[in-house]
Amino acid sequence: MFLYVKIQKRLFYNSKGFIFTYAYKTFSLKTNGRLFILKKLVTTILCGMLTGLAAFSMPKNAGHVSAQTAYTYQSQSGVSASGSHTDSSYEDAINTMVANGTFDRSSLTDAQVAYINQKYGEDPEAFSELQKQSDYNSSPSLAAINTGSYSHDSQFDGYDVIDGIDISRWQGKIDWKKVKADGVKFAIIRVALRTTESGVLEADALYKENLQGAIDAGLDVGVYIYSQAISTAEAKAEADFTMNLLKGYDINLPIVMDFEYYTGNTGRLARAHLSVAQATTICNAFCKEVESKNYTAMVYANKSLLTNDVNSNAIAKNYQIWLAQYPGWDSATGSIHASFDGKYSYWQYTSSGSVDGIAGRVDMNFRYVKKPAAVKNLTRKTASMLSITLKWNKVPYAYGYQIYRLNKETGKYEKIGKTTGASKTTYIDKDLEINTLYSYQVRAYYKLKDGNYYGAYSTPVHATTQKKTVTNAAVSKKAETSLTITWDAQTEVSGYRISRLNASTGKYETAAYVEGASSNTWKDTDLNCGTSYSYKVRAYYVEDGKKAYFDYSNVATGNTKPGKVSDVTVSATKNSATIRWNPQVNVSGYKIYVKNDANKWSHLKTIKNKNTTSFTHTGLTGNKEYTYSVIAYYTKSGKNTNTDRSDSVTVLTKPAAVKNFKAETIKADTVKLTWKKESNIDGYRLYVKEDVAGSSWTKIATITSAKTTTFTQSGLTSNNGYKFQIKSYRKYNGKTYTGESVTTSAKVIPQKVTNVKVKSYGSKQLLSWEPIKGVNGYYIYRYDTKAKKYKKIKTINNGTQFIYCINAKASSKYKYHVTAFNKIGKTVYKGKRSAAASTVKTTQKVKVACGVLNVRKGANTSSKILTTVTNGKTLTVKGIRTSRGTNWYKVSFKKGRKSYTGYVSADYVNLK
Repeated sequence: MFLYVKIQKRLFYNSKGFIFTYAYKTFSLKTNGRLFILKKLVTTILCGMLTGLAAFSMPKNAGHVSAQTAYTYQSQSGVSASGSHTDSSYEDAINTMVANGTFDRSSLTDAQVAYINQKYGEDPEAFSELQKQSDYNSSPSLAAINTGSYSHDSQFDGYDVIDGIDISRWQGKIDWKKVKADGVKFAIIRVALRTTESGVLEADALYKENLQGAIDAGLDVGVYIYSQAISTAEAKAEADFTMNLLKGYDINLPIVMDFEYYTGNTGRLARAHLSVAQATTICNAFCKEVESKNYTAMVYANKSLLTNDVNSNAIAKNYQIWLAQYPGWDSATGSIHASFDGKYSYWQYTSSGSVDGIAGRVDMNFRYVKKPAAVKNLTRKTASMLSITLKWNKVPYAYGYQIYRLNKETGKYEKIGKTTGASKTTYIDKDLEINTLYSYQVRAYYKLKDGNYYGAYSTPVHATTQKKTVTNAAVSKKAETSLTITWDAQTEVSGYRISRLNASTGKYETAAYVEGASSNTWKDTDLNCGTSYSYKVRAYYVEDGKKAYFDYSNVATGNTKPGKVSDVTVSATKNSATIRWNPQVNVSGYKIYVKNDANKWSHLKTIKNKNTTSFTHTGLTGNKEYTYSVIAYYTKSGKNTNTDRSDSVTVLTKPAAVKNFKAETIKADTVKLTWKKESNIDGYRLYVKEDVAGSSWTKIATITSAKTTTFTQSGLTSNNGYKFQIKSYRKYNGKTYTGESVTTSAKVIPQKVTNVKVKSYGSKQLLSWEPIKGVNGYYIYRYDTKAKKYKKIKTINNGTQFIYCINAKASSKYKYHVTAFNKIGKTVYKGKRSAAASTVKTTQKVKVACGVLNVRKGANTSSKILTTVTNGKTLTVKGIRTSRGTNWYKVSFKKGRKSYTGYVSADYVNLK
């Protein structure tokens, strides 16, 4: 029976034997420059087989096989270990030594060493792992490792100490969740190796399972390759081989070069007998290659190699050191501590640890972490139009960097990006504005699953995107229809954009693009003569397919040489013509010409003001052709020089107004129009509109013969009357010229008045009729049967009136009729008489036509209000009275139970 004791999670073995502890009190002690946390221990040192403790037991060692024995590498020749030696005694002997705990590399024969190399494919860790298994089988009773018994070098004052492991395929299948639950925070996993003799690069058989398992369990993960590199080329190849295996895996700890000699100082690395400088260069080459791909690099070695075979201080300046040292108990300090004086970041303190989820012994490690140093020397490396490149000093060991940019609106720095890898010390900020100031800060950080460590922010750096302004833009050559623009060529630009002022909008518009930094001239063609043009030039730069524009140049203004006057136009009335043209620059004035009756140019006027651009020729004859041209002149060498004559323009003065235009109503719905004949025209156009506000003209006829002087318009029905208009016209050179309009008016004969009634109301009579819209008024006639004739008794000059109060009692000898009339000037147009109407005695009803109507005591608005009636109320008329031109009905009605008699205005009731 073997005793198995596990009081705490971690177990270790050292030169004193197996140790188990029980902690019950904690205190601090600092001795000989080393700070450690020491737990008061109850320790039992087991130096041999323990007996008498039957309560703790474990299975016998017989038949116990470590996980790694299930894996076999291919040898360099490709022959597997099984069958490579016909004598199976080698395998039996080695297995027996491991199982019995008597395996010792130094006691092996050369044949046995060769067999192990072949069996395990020259795996450089084969002998150490077999030794570890043998030691475990020799003394399988493990006591807990009390990490409080370890003290840490004073260089780690203020650091956090983190527990971790390193493993390879030799640990077999691992339950990573149990590892995580056992308090392990990080794992460094072997992913590759270089064989000890042939130097072939191979992947660890279980690296994929181990990487994915550790990452999924939430551990911080790094990787290592067991190196046997003997040149910088091999070191770089090892780095590249390792990184290629890592594609698709997110690790946050270093890629490690495990730089150690094969067992017994054998193997290709030991036989190379590298100098300290050579070995240091090889380590640095590996690390540099790793960090060039944005990883963090580290070198693993034991104390002896770090002290004697490499310059560890030179390596530690830029890359992390992982120290391997398994010291014993120091009774002087009462602790276990490393004795390496150099700088390091990780310490592998034992190979005899025990962790849940892993069978057998496992390497245990401390990692020392605190906030990274502040980034120094943050500067602007380069700047383009749209981007700024930052650079800074490397912070050794950092996982990466975070980049911050000042938000000018909030006044705060905001993270805009990050880089990965301690040596990735540049960052490009893109899609910026041209010629704009930006401010940045950078900080380093370590990425850990339990929370990142952030360094202090760098000192801010301020950088401005590029600005280029084109200088000395000028108009260098002038012609009548072109200008040549030049400017100073710029460097580091893609080309230029030329913008020309649009005089009508006041804005500069793109006229052309000129490609090439050295191209500094452009000719603008098809311009107007004697015209001023203004230009601006700006350089542009093409970056990521986008044009970035610099500032505009100065304004370059130039005038084309005076040419013939352009855009000459002419318009005319019946006795004048106005000539207009474009203003010209660099001229002194203009000369106006007209063709005379002999069809020759005759000088009409010299205009000495160069700013005058129009001239009116008066005293012309209507309906006559006139042709004009304009010449500009300018002073050159003391003499006036004329430009070419402008294109001629011809105009016809308007025909004269038609004379004696008259309108005569010849029927109830017909008007006859007449006028005097005009000469040298093609005809007339006639228009009509109703004589009311807001009506519009409608063409009623186009008369195509100048000899025609009459036109009759029928179908007129509006009593409002009509207005008529006439214009003469002439067709000339594809255009139609129209004379001034002449207007006359006419009224139609009114229609016959209808629905005439006479009703008696006491001493008065009320005459009513249907009003005719648009008439000017009515004549009231009464027929006296005794005299046997009608006499006009009233003229009503209000076409909308439809009642008339007769101040006389009803009599059978009287009859009445009403005639409507229209009047234009002194001419009166009377309609037909209405049918005769006799007085009828009847009861007349009226209906209230407004919302609320006052009923008054008397027939005027100042009389007392008796009551009110509402819209639609029917009243009985008892009489009628006229007061101040307003008719008032005397009415009676009931309101509720009460009867009323009073007066209401006839304007607010309708007769029923």
